[in-house]
Amino acid sequence: MLKKLRNKLLLVNLASLSAVTVLSFSLIYFIAYNYLQGIIVNDLRSIPPDVMTNAILSERDQQADAGGDFYIKGIPDLPMDYSRSFVVNINARGKIISVFSRIDLDQSEYLKAVRLAERSEKDMGRIKFAGSKWQYIVTGANRESLVFLNVDDYEQALSRLLFSMAILGGCVLATIFFLSYRFANRAIRPVEESIEKQRRFVADASHELKTPLAIIYSNAEAILADENASVRSQRKWVDRIEEESNRMRNLVDNLLYLAKTEDTAGEDAPFDLFAAAEDEVKRAEAILYERGVKLTMKKYAEAVVVKADEERIRQAILILLDNAVKYTDEGGEVTAEVGKEKHIGYIRISNTGEGIPPEDLPRIFDRFYRADRARTSIREGTISSGRSGRGGFGLGLAIARVVVERSKGRIRATSSNGLTSFTVELPLR
Repeated sequence: MLKKLRNKLLLVNLASLSAVTVLSFSLIYFIAYNYLQGIIVNDLRSIPPDVMTNAILSERDQQADAGGDFYIKGIPDLPMDYSRSFVVNINARGKIISVFSRIDLDQSEYLKAVRLAERSEKDMGRIKFAGSKWQYIVTGANRESLVFLNVDDYEQALSRLLFSMAILGGCVLATIFFLSYRFANRAIRPVEESIEKQRRFVADASHELKTPLAIIYSNAEAILADENASVRSQRKWVDRIEEESNRMRNLVDNLLYLAKTEDTAGEDAPFDLFAAAEDEVKRAEAILYERGVKLTMKKYAEAVVVKADEERIRQAILILLDNAVKYTDEGGEVTAEVGKEKHIGYIRISNTGEGIPPEDLPRIFDRFYRADRARTSIREGTISSGRSGRGGFGLGLAIARVVVERSKGRIRATSSNGLTSFTVELPLR
């Protein structure tokens, strides 16, 4: 499915960009063609159609009527305008009376040029003879002069332009294909990651639900198997069913809360980040004391007032404190530090212990992901709070990330040299 999606994106992107490229090159060629055509017409109009006196032309007219040959290259000082052109003058009866030319052509070629021009019945057009292409124009009050201009150079210029655009267009299309392929892969990568996360989420959720369901089913079977047992003797099976039911309820509640938090944004308002952190730290003091963990609270010299959803940020702080307690060994230390840098306020909760492996850091905020599932299941529920999203399911940090990002903040984790830190950054008021 994703491969088809990628190919479809690639095809659409390549087709649209190719169409734009072809259209752009076509427009360039059209502009160049019209520009050269304008030059040709101007050159044609600038060529003098008559360099002979009326008396000489009249004499040539009489010679033509008498069947004499028409005049070719009879003027020694013929202007250089005729180096790529020639002019043919005809009389009223359509006979050629003179040709002004610097081009070495046979008399038959001049006759052929006139006949081709007459056959087209246009005042301006393009013909081909003598192995070249010529543009002609009919001038004179009585349409007695035909001016011919060799346009081979212009045709070659257009051919070179077309060839260059074909080469350039091929390179552009190849580049577009390469970039489109990369961008298509990059575009579907988030989709692949989302689908993979969804599959992993379903698998993990199924696994988490499978265990309590199996326990509930086994205990229910134990009750039904002993029909003559007293209520007191069956109490332990009922207690286990209740315990696993509560576990499932907490899991479902956390999933529903996570979905709700992702879909809705809270109300951001200014509040004192240190005061909020201090309140949540006090809730953890008793648990820390019982486990022999040292707790240190560091305050910034000035007030750190951030703009966010206070209730949800308190929840994120409690989740991070709970996470720190889980992974701090007896005699270790947990530090909560509040401060600000530039335009952000932050709270950093650190704990000593084994730390998080580098390969686990990128996924530590994923749903159901636990770097150490054995330790998590043993130490679950260290801070009592129904809203903390804990319970060993691997949802706490996922909820913390969603909560912080909904308040336009950022959460990140670092772990090295036996010290693990989670930092929440929020915009200052």
